Amino acid sequence: MSKIDDILKSDPLLFDAHWKEIDHVVGALKTPQEQITAWEAIADYLKPHPVSKGHPFFRLGHMYLVNDPDAAKAINYLELAYQEDVKYGPDSGQTPHRMGAYRLLALTKGFIEYLDARKNWETEQLSPPHRPIVIRTLLAVYDRSLAHILDLEGHTYQSFFAVIQDKGLTRFAIENYFCAEHLIELFFVSGAHISRDTDEYPLSRSIVGLFGGVLEAILADRLPNVRGRTLGNLITKAKDAGIIKVGTKLAALSSMMLYLRNHVHPDRDAARTAYFIDINVAKGCKVALDLVIADLLHPTP
Repeated sequence: MSKIDDILKSDPLLFDAHWKEIDHVVGALKTPQEQITAWEAIADYLKPHPVSKGHPFFRLGHMYLVNDPDAAKAINYLELAYQEDVKYGPDSGQTPHRMGAYRLLALTKGFIEYLDARKNWETEQLSPPHRPIVIRTLLAVYDRSLAHILDLEGHTYQSFFAVIQDKGLTRFAIENYFCAEHLIELFFVSGAHISRDTDEYPLSRSIVGLFGGVLEAILADRLPNVRGRTLGNLITKAKDAGIIKVGTKLAALSSMMLYLRNHVHPDRDAARTAYFIDINVAKGCKVALDLVIADLLHPTP
């Protein structure tokens, strides 16, 4: 399969064994629009056949997310990919909600809807020239959260000593950060004291809360005359003070934490019908926070 025409003449039943090769062929096309057209042609070619169309749908969702200012097509293709995973995933021994489409939807769908509904500086992140930052941050979170927790890079105490000056806030941030990290490790590594069947979602919400506390400590340290405020109020104050700037990873993380921490409240989470805050979203919060801490340690001039 060296050309798109070759791919569209191949046996559909053999595609599963050749997705890496097909990715290479499509990826070699010069423009995003050519790649989108190719993936749409592949999806259409597979449509009449009893095989999963999840891979081309996922690739289309990813490409529209990056290249289309309107996220509607991206979300639609990701949901089509997830439906294919539900249908065909179990036959290949895969759990649909652990596969790529669900994981990316859990990070993007509700969050983008939340940003769009805010009608303030948070919504500005979805428009040029800021949109690429928030989308790249989400995709970086997705990509890095695929790694096993023991393979994920992280930060040491020294990072927090450098980023936060107030000793009390530094202690709080360190305690929260490493407790959250250890809880993720417990879920994936031992499993002896945590039930993956019953504990995952409350555990994930707790981990999000702990990482949100680290962000609170970082912001509170930069707002020395502001104490005893909620995360939302700290973010508002930090935006007004110019600490949070639209189009930065810190802005994206701040909005993400506000959105995710809303689901600590039972009425918010009960209203959610799909793409729950699971352990992989909690891992994603660690990745997003790590990216921001790295930026604070080495600020761009």
